[in-house]
Amino acid sequence: MKPALAAALALALAQPAAGGAWLEQPGQGFASASTAWRQSGGTAAYELGYYGAYGVTPKLTLGVDLNRNADVSGHALFYARLPLHTGERARLAVETAAGGNHDRGLWQLMQRTTLSYGRGIETGRGSGWLAIDAAYELRNSGLDAIWKLDATLGLNRPGKAAPMLQAELSKPEGGQLTYALTSSLRFPLKQKRELIAGLEYRQAGQRSLGLKLGLWQKF
Repeated sequence: MKPALAAALALALAQPAAGGAWLEQPGQGFASASTAWRQSGGTAAYELGYYGAYGVTPKLTLGVDLNRNADVSGHALFYARLPLHTGERARLAVETAAGGNHDRGLWQLMQRTTLSYGRGIETGRGSGWLAIDAAYELRNSGLDAIWKLDATLGLNRPGKAAPMLQAELSKPEGGQLTYALTSSLRFPLKQKRELIAGLEYRQAGQRSLGLKLGLWQKF
């Protein structure tokens, strides 16, 4: 196999299901529905999420990001993702999003800008990927700013359960740093679907343990 073809094939196999520095192919897309249940100090809380992406052109992916954190807060964003650099293994992309966020039902304007780095990796157990996303959010009509840094490391095991590790950092300006660590398994299903099941440890003022479930769909 020619080196260029081998590198292209390795990159294709190493790509994650969606998001980050990877753009969707024109006419193709990805959808994810997720739920998280957390227990902290005898109190339980849930979080719901939906993420969709669709490739419009080779250099433009459009999508939606929806979130609801119990009855306390949430957001609804529409975004556009553009490539900055596309190499044989590493790539960069920028994403800009706009919409609204709510705090106990009061909706206000929200904006988010994200710089994403992605890289395909090869291990003794197969291909995988590393994704790092740095985001700056303006919530509540620009009154509140939040810095976020997320990292995901995943392996691909076609036809088998595959591990995935995620780390999330969040720092409001003038606020406290919070973080979460999640260890998950991706279970392949029929019709380009995957079931995601994971355990989460979160430190956000107080410690919590959580169960996360998700369904990924390529189309």
